[in-house]
Amino acid sequence: MNDLMQLLYFLLATLVTLGLFVVSFLLHELGHALVIALLRGKEAVLEIRAGSLTFYRGKILRVGILPIWGYVRFDEENVPPSDWRLIFVAGPAASLFTAYLFLVLHHFSAMLGFPENWHQVFGIMALANFALAGFNLIPIPPLDGWKIVESWLPLVGIRLSQEARAQMNKWGMIFIMVVSFGFVAIHGFHH
Repeated sequence: MNDLMQLLYFLLATLVTLGLFVVSFLLHELGHALVIALLRGKEAVLEIRAGSLTFYRGKILRVGILPIWGYVRFDEENVPPSDWRLIFVAGPAASLFTAYLFLVLHHFSAMLGFPENWHQVFGIMALANFALAGFNLIPIPPLDGWKIVESWLPLVGIRLSQEARAQMNKWGMIFIMVVSFGFVAIHGFHH
């Protein structure tokens, strides 16, 4: 029976951890969506997606169980570059805000009566959200950092077609996946 309980606790911990990561991705994307709605009106937000293997499908919101990626779809072509900068910095800013919320929970979890393992989870989630904010600011397509850089390109006479942007996003995503899997293959999950 003890082995069964350990397995159940492990499965519960895995589901809770995945859930917290999905919430982190969702809050990141909601940061983008909030700024789009403030600048362009809430009807300008066409789709908000966080995670894959969708388990919730609303009018414009899709939430998946695997925290692999997320995005907000809006009419990028009709948004001025100055708005792009605000929109694409908003996701990392939301991740920083979420990281600090987890730090507060980490700091006060013992006083609030949470078990020790929750204290650790809150600390890990704070670090994960700091990492999510920093990672998204790397200027590689399709990350937020690239979108911010891309918003400055018209000022130097560079205008990317939709096809060129789609190709850059595809190859950027492939590059990110290869580097990520290579890092894990070389260093493992526990480094």
